[in-house]
Amino acid sequence: MNGSKSIKKTRILVVPLNWGLGHATRLIPIIRQLMEMDVELVAGGSPQHQQLLQQEIAHLKTVDFPYLNIHLSGRKTQLFSLAIQLPAFLFQIVREHFALRKLIRSKNIEIVISDNCYGLWNRSVYSVFITHQLRIKLPQGVRFLERSVNCINSFFIHKFNECWIPDFEEAGGFAGKLSHTAIKNDSVKYIGILSRFTCLKKYTESSDIKSLKKILFIISGPEKQRTIFENIIRKELTHIPKKYDYTVIRGLPLEKEPDSDSWLSHADSVKMQRLMMDADIIVCRAGYSTIMDLLALGKTAILIPTPGQTEQEYLAGYLAEKGYFHTCQQDQFKLGSLIPDFEKLDINNPTVPCDKTNFRTLLEKLPVNSTKK
Repeated sequence: MNGSKSIKKTRILVVPLNWGLGHATRLIPIIRQLMEMDVELVAGGSPQHQQLLQQEIAHLKTVDFPYLNIHLSGRKTQLFSLAIQLPAFLFQIVREHFALRKLIRSKNIEIVISDNCYGLWNRSVYSVFITHQLRIKLPQGVRFLERSVNCINSFFIHKFNECWIPDFEEAGGFAGKLSHTAIKNDSVKYIGILSRFTCLKKYTESSDIKSLKKILFIISGPEKQRTIFENIIRKELTHIPKKYDYTVIRGLPLEKEPDSDSWLSHADSVKMQRLMMDADIIVCRAGYSTIMDLLALGKTAILIPTPGQTEQEYLAGYLAEKGYFHTCQQDQFKLGSLIPDFEKLDINNPTVPCDKTNFRTLLEKLPVNSTKK
């Protein structure tokens, strides 16, 4: 028997990948829905992910889970930096797999929902893998390895009972070639946009007359590039036109230093929604979770892809070509010219209706006491 009644009191583990905050924030609507379904839910992950999720969702139980601190270099290419971390990536998959085995025994886990955690499958539980990257794009210098890498990617994805794609299947969706490949079977399901804002009361832009326009900077992603981007913004703030006021969100949920009116270490979903809706211009990374948040709110932005992160570079170019966003490379980031150029553009960002997100139906259909065949 399926439905919310059958899943009630089911023990479910949810774990995001420790790569910035996006993999955790996009799980928020799924976690909220599961809490409403009265399951016995526990969220695993890094300390910053646990704190972020506990701030967003009252009474959420969390558990320490093996995670990998991913580091990016300060260069334009991340090829060498990621290559030397490859053994650690592979070992992390093994760590996840054995940590899950222990949790299944100690907490009687029945269903696992993970965001890009390749080791979180086990034949004694029903496992769901969430990713928008059915296809992984490699840098130009190692493009010849792309087919092999994607065979490995597909191999691991097929270890899971289901693969949920936060995108639309029609017309290439919003992730383009990343989420649309030859992998076609009943286990792959497109679930629509997955954003923390879809589960919040809709906030409309303030009707107050503003003396200044507002520009919002959202900093995110792994170090060293997170700090490099922040330092570039600090330097460029002197070139903002006088008609603009600004707010910077640094993407540091564990930061203990007090915030100022213009600089915030972190913003919860309610505050972030208000800041994004009130902003006349948003400047942010081209991470897919951030893009889905923008789509859910019907907002456009200037996307600054993390240098050398091929996924973001592809997404920024693909969506700018479709006319949804503007993009600029980090080494060409000059606010004095970027803002006037952006103001001249005619960009119409599509609004994605919340009712086109169908993960709620899939959650209700998750089988209880089912194992991998």
